[in-house]
Amino acid sequence: MKNVLVVLISLVAFSCTHPAKVLQKAVPPIVNAGCDSFNVKYATDVKPILRDNCYECHATAVTATGGLDLESFTSLKAYLNNGFRGDGIYGSKLYHCIWHSALALPMPPTYVMDTCSLRKIDRWIKLGAPES
Repeated sequence: MKNVLVVLISLVAFSCTHPAKVLQKAVPPIVNAGCDSFNVKYATDVKPILRDNCYECHATAVTATGGLDLESFTSLKAYLNNGFRGDGIYGSKLYHCIWHSALALPMPPTYVMDTCSLRKIDRWIKLGAPES
């Protein structure tokens, strides 16, 4: 009887799924069908995403009065190097804005960008946000 009880307890303990593992499975891979978010370049990948999703409010002409300019690479790089929450991608305010994190204002405010675009920006930031 004691052996049966030990087996039942073991089955229950090992059949549970740890919440962190469930979260890891929900995150899409970096490289998936039709989306190369590994070989990312600013001019060909990141800038078009920013142009299509951010420049309406955050372009040089729009922000001439002191707003955030994401069109100018110098301004964008200064924004990324602002030290929002420490080093690395998770310290980037841009990362938290585009993923609609609770740590920053969601941007764009009315929708979430597609996962491929988000992954490309993430990868670019992880690479140090190079201009080339």
